[in-house]
Amino acid sequence: MRRTLKAAILGATGLVGIEYVRMLADHPYIKPAYLAGKGSVGKPYGEIVRWQTVGNVPKEIANQEVKPTDPKLMDDVDIVFSPLPQGAAGPVEEQFAKLGFNVVSNSPDHRFDMDVPMIIPEVNPHTVTLIDEQRKRRDWKGFIVTTPLCTAQGAAIPLTPIYQNFKMSGVMITTMQSLSGAGYPGIASLDIVDNALPLGDGYDAKTVKEITRILSEVKRNVPEPGVNEITLDATTHRIATIHGHYEVAYVTFKEDTDVRKVMDSMESFKGEPQDLKLPTAPEKPILVTTQDARPQVFFDRWAGNPPGMSVVVGRLKQVNPRTIRFVSLIHNTVRGAAGGGVLTAELLIEKGYIDKR
Repeated sequence: MRRTLKAAILGATGLVGIEYVRMLADHPYIKPAYLAGKGSVGKPYGEIVRWQTVGNVPKEIANQEVKPTDPKLMDDVDIVFSPLPQGAAGPVEEQFAKLGFNVVSNSPDHRFDMDVPMIIPEVNPHTVTLIDEQRKRRDWKGFIVTTPLCTAQGAAIPLTPIYQNFKMSGVMITTMQSLSGAGYPGIASLDIVDNALPLGDGYDAKTVKEITRILSEVKRNVPEPGVNEITLDATTHRIATIHGHYEVAYVTFKEDTDVRKVMDSMESFKGEPQDLKLPTAPEKPILVTTQDARPQVFFDRWAGNPPGMSVVVGRLKQVNPRTIRFVSLIHNTVRGAAGGGVLTAELLIEKGYIDKR
């Protein structure tokens, strides 16, 4: 019989932290046992959290006391989920890993450490073996695993079956990203109301870099071209929606490519989480819609089962014989953050990196 695993959630009162709490409250074998916060230590979680997601604070969680981010108080914790902000996360996660904790991070601080996996469970699950190298190199008993930037996931998940099966030559991506991607309290109202806010060259480059790494780790059915031969660019923006990143991609190919075949590859796409029937794995990682006016952020961000775990793809069009267009929508704090983190933990448990006995 599988034992119940205890999870610590760092930054448990933040926008991603609350999604971890919501999703783990009903999880069959991972339970939120330690809620860490800053500035609210010693207070009941239900009294101090801004519950800016669906439903209400779970009753069994509401009276839990918010505790310090101190590994010495977490002796019985099996998994540490870390949605801490950039800069603050790095040293804290390293401290936990050195002490033997298994850390699943949504932070960017370790995403490009060569011995740290950056995982989308359906896309590159085999990269979990980097944990073995990480432990050996750093002499750690624990480990750090990261999930990619939510924006990168919104493009990389639908691009994976295309890259697996067709000879891509280029991808041009334009994003319209929700306010929750900037955390709470987010963007000043005078910067975002009646506006589309460019996120700038640095964010564009970060998005491209992460998509490039993800695709470079995809197992393919066509031998070339390699990811470094593909022209990849992104232009990123913040808009005044609450949740859901909306992305438009134009994909070019080295040979004539039928958009219907591309659509079929997306519709049939699945990965190891679906084969293993992991609790947080959606039946379909990609939901393809043929409705002309979909996806829409308001109606489609909670798509999938569990809700918010599928990327919705639509507006597929044959632009010319060697170019297609599609639109994708990802729930940035669920699939793009907490839900992706929980699914990664489930994969690590099945792979034996977290003891499930």
